[in-house]
Amino acid sequence: MARVFVYDGRELPDPDPKMAVEEVRQNMSSFFPELANADTAHSKRKSKTDPAVEDDIYEFKRRVGTKGLS
Repeated sequence: MARVFVYDGRELPDPDPKMAVEEVRQNMSSFFPELANADTAHSKRKSKTDPAVEDDIYEFKRRVGTKGLS
């Protein structure tokens, strides 16, 4: 079972399996600043390398803001 991180349709490598998901998101925000406030969705899918195993998929999604509304 592997962890796969997805952002903007791209699969990103797991920087460190020992890191919590939120730590990974914060770490990746140095490359993608919009991830600093992103939501995280979790799902599972069959592994591409071993169909008998399921991978954990963590998708980072930008939050929709209400900038400029009063």
